[in-house]
Amino acid sequence: MTYPPPLMEPVILKRSEHNVSRKNISSAAIKVLYRLKDEGYTAYIAGGGVRDLLLERNPKDFDIATDATPEQIRGIFRNCRLIGRRFRLAHIIYHGEIIETSTFRAPVPEDESLYCDNTFRTGTEGMVMRDNVFGTPEEDARRRDFTINALFYNIADFSIIDYAGGLEDLKKKIIRVIGDPDKRFTEDPVRMIRAARFAGTLGFDIEQTAYDSICRNKDKLASAASSRMYEEVQKLFFCGHATAVFQWLEKTDLLHPMFHDFSHWIDEDKARHDWVIQTFEQMDRWRKAGLNVHPALLFALIFGEYHEFLSQQLIDAGAAPHDAANEAVHRHLQGMCENVRVPKQAIFQVADIMCNQLRFHKNKGKQPQRFLHHKGFLDAFLYFKFSAKVHKRNEDLLAYWTDLRQQKG
Repeated sequence: MTYPPPLMEPVILKRSEHNVSRKNISSAAIKVLYRLKDEGYTAYIAGGGVRDLLLERNPKDFDIATDATPEQIRGIFRNCRLIGRRFRLAHIIYHGEIIETSTFRAPVPEDESLYCDNTFRTGTEGMVMRDNVFGTPEEDARRRDFTINALFYNIADFSIIDYAGGLEDLKKKIIRVIGDPDKRFTEDPVRMIRAARFAGTLGFDIEQTAYDSICRNKDKLASAASSRMYEEVQKLFFCGHATAVFQWLEKTDLLHPMFHDFSHWIDEDKARHDWVIQTFEQMDRWRKAGLNVHPALLFALIFGEYHEFLSQQLIDAGAAPHDAANEAVHRHLQGMCENVRVPKQAIFQVADIMCNQLRFHKNKGKQPQRFLHHKGFLDAFLYFKFSAKVHKRNEDLLAYWTDLRQQKG
C-alpha cells in the first residue's frame, strides 16, 4: 500500500445502522462538539473513543477532531489551553475532565521544504519532530496510525464515518496500519508498541505486513523520546490486559529494545520468565478489581527478581545487603532511562520497596510495629506477599505479617 493511501469514498453508517449513543459519551465531550458545531465548525469524536463505543467498551477518553485551528478553538473556549510543539493541541477542561481537541491534519509532505520549520519537520532518520500542517477530515483519517483508530462520530447527524476501512477491520479483529508500515513506524516508532497494546487489549491480530514491519524495525524504538516511552509503558501494563500485551511484545521482539539487559536475562531461565508472567497476571487481577497501582510498585514487581539477582551479586562482592539492594535498583533503572525515562522519584520508591524487604525478617521487639506504621509498608508488603507466593518461600513470615496487619485493622 502506498502512503499516503489514495482518497476513498467514505463508508457512512446512519444512526439506525450503528450502536453508538450520546448517553455513552462524556457530557463534557458533547458540550465541546455542540459548541464547535454552533460556531460553524465541523467537529467529530475521533479515534479510540469511536472504536471502543462500537465494540461496546467504555472509552478512557474522548478526543475531538475539528476544522477549527488551535487558535480558533482557544478563542471559543475560555477553559482552554494550547499544548505541544510537535503536535499543537487544545485541552478543554470541564470540572477536571480534559477533552483533547485537535485540528484535522494533512498528509506528511513529500517535500518538506515547502513548509516552514514551525509547521513540519523531520529528524535525520525520518521521524516526525513537528507536525502542524492542517487538512481535511479524509486527510486526517489517512494520517492516523491504524484503520480502527481512524473512525469519526459526527455530532451533526449522529453518523459514523470511515475513510480507511476501519469498520471492516473491527469485524475481522485486525490491527492494520494505514499506509506503508515501514514509513509509518519510521515517522513514529512508538506506533509499534501501540500495535502490541491494541492487539493485546482488544484480542485482535496484527495484520501480517505490519507484523513483519515491526519485527524489521523494532530497533528504531531507540530513537523514541524516553519520557514518552515511560508514559507508553504505563499504558501497556496498566491496561488490564498486561499479560496478553506482554506476549505480543515477546512475539514481535519489541521487549529487547525496550528493556535490553532485563529481557536477555529472563531469556536465560524459564523460572525468571514465569515470574514476569505471574506479575502481569497479578496486575490484571488488581485492575479488574478496580485497584490503582502506582508506577513504582509496577516496576518493583516486574523487575523484582532481576533486582534481587543483581543485589546478590553485589553482596557476593562484599556489599552490605541494604546497600546492595539500593545499588541494584539505581544501577538498573538509571541505566534503563536511556530508553525508558523512569522519574527519579519512582526510582527512589522502587529502591525503598526492595530495601524494605529486609525488614520483614526482623520480627522481634518493637521493630515490627514501627515498620507496620512506616509509609512504605504497604508497597513493601505487597511485593513480599507476591514473591513469597511465587517462590513458595517465607511462608511463616508471610503469615506473621498478614496477622499483624489484620490486627492493626
